Amino acid sequence: MHISYQLYNVNNLNYKFDNTIIKTDKISESYQFNIKSTTITVDRSNNITIIHFDISVTTTLSDGGEVFRDISFDFNYVFSISDYNNLSDDQIREFIIEHGLESALAGVKDTILKISNIDYQPKLVVDIPEFPIRTSVLPNEDV
Repeated sequence: MHISYQLYNVNNLNYKFDNTIIKTDKISESYQFNIKSTTITVDRSNNITIIHFDISVTTTLSDGGEVFRDISFDFNYVFSISDYNNLSDDQIREFIIEHGLESALAGVKDTILKISNIDYQPKLVVDIPEFPIRTSVLPNEDV
């Protein structure tokens, strides 16, 4: 089976920034990155697979613990798929997890960086899980 990146989109974007809690010129903030849900949908009629993430990032200032920035959004990462006719939807999902999840999460990380760059504060650079993630070996896998 072969996959290739098709597109991504962001929906339901919320960005809250509270500059009233800044007390000094130099700030230090910590973040909590949360993937609230992950769904992988196989759409055979359109030859695509969609990874959907429900993302939340909250930052607090180190000197007070108050919420400084709050970002939430839905993120869809779409792959076109081919050579999959003999595979079940579960096998396709496993293949996407093993070979596509890392690039989808890199897209999430890049989106957070771009969103946090719209104010005059430092960009947020979040860490993503380590890869590769291996769920199983598909029969006749061609990687």
